[in-house]
Amino acid sequence: MEKQVDGEMICLRCPVPMRRVISTFLGLLTLLLPTGGQSIIEGTDAAPGEFPWIAGIVRRDVPSPGLVGGGSLVGDQWVLTAAHSVDGLEVTNLEVWLGITALDDTATRQSRGVLAVYLHPDFAKDGGTSVNDLAMLLLDRPVTTITPLGLVTNPAHLSTGDSVRVAGWGASVSGDPSPTNQLRRAGVELLSQATAAMVFGSVIGSTHLAAKDPAEVASPCVGDSGGPLVKSLSGTDYLAGLVSFGSLDCDPALPTIYTHIPSFASWIGESLALTAAPSSILIEGRSRVISSGAGSERANGTDFGELRGPRARRTRVFSLANSGAGLLTVGSVKGSGRGFSVRPLPAPLVATGGKVAMRVVFIAPARGKRHKGQIQLLTNDPVTPVFLLRLAASVR
Repeated sequence: MEKQVDGEMICLRCPVPMRRVISTFLGLLTLLLPTGGQSIIEGTDAAPGEFPWIAGIVRRDVPSPGLVGGGSLVGDQWVLTAAHSVDGLEVTNLEVWLGITALDDTATRQSRGVLAVYLHPDFAKDGGTSVNDLAMLLLDRPVTTITPLGLVTNPAHLSTGDSVRVAGWGASVSGDPSPTNQLRRAGVELLSQATAAMVFGSVIGSTHLAAKDPAEVASPCVGDSGGPLVKSLSGTDYLAGLVSFGSLDCDPALPTIYTHIPSFASWIGESLALTAAPSSILIEGRSRVISSGAGSERANGTDFGELRGPRARRTRVFSLANSGAGLLTVGSVKGSGRGFSVRPLPAPLVATGGKVAMRVVFIAPARGKRHKGQIQLLTNDPVTPVFLLRLAASVR
């Protein structure tokens, strides 16, 4: 079945439009795509502070910047992005950059690791399209200097013809899928689902949102996946959608499809609730208290006692407990001091009232010496964000 749209014949029941290949705007994968017809996002540079909560999601295991896509800080420890951008990627290879408009701004950049990725349980993709295309990234520690972006929760606040804005670091040079260094933005207009269905067919549903530049000049493109579609309500910006998919050549005459945020407000809220209440770290376990001089003692520490000879080994096992009301996250565990280590690393997430094991090992490096060290844990405990476990041992 064909229909004439803007003077061109479009196949409405085909897997893809006749003259356009549907594609998610996934940044790194575009290196595998033909670039001869690549379009651009003919937007303008974003002003400093215009999108303070925007996030660049990058991969650590590829050359910098390794842009995967965009996202939005929606909680002090949560970034919302497109599921197709992070599906199948190793969590340990992901990093989130915040507080910047230029990707190479290392002086201002706030970097966070990712502890967990929560894909929407009904996320699915097929032939370049996707449904329920959103994921929540749990950061390794809270962001305290940036106010998270609120959500559009009422569908009535999004109507055909509304003016909205989209931003991202996606491709901005014709024929080049590489990300742009400078954050760019464009004004677009919401379209009806019927208009979008004329191009993309029956895949368009109630959880999709369509928009395009009314001047047909600007369009999101490769590398903009997961980036924000923003609606201003009473002078305050709210997240209305996430860049999901569009035409392969980023044609500004065709709609871009976004994930409809009001449809998922409850699901997003479930993740935010995990860390809404404060956590509280507690280290438990039987150990010898570190002492120095005439009986003075040091809290949060353990003395491994006296070991005989180099390479002698002793282990202490502790429980890392969460006595708070919110999820405890352990962003990193670092040891210092010769011979001390944590093997293996404890689990990074501890539920309310939960415990995980932490094994501290000392391998004697030399004879006749008192050795000291410490284990540093970076957590989201608001009272003790940096928890120190002090260590000591003697070798004969």
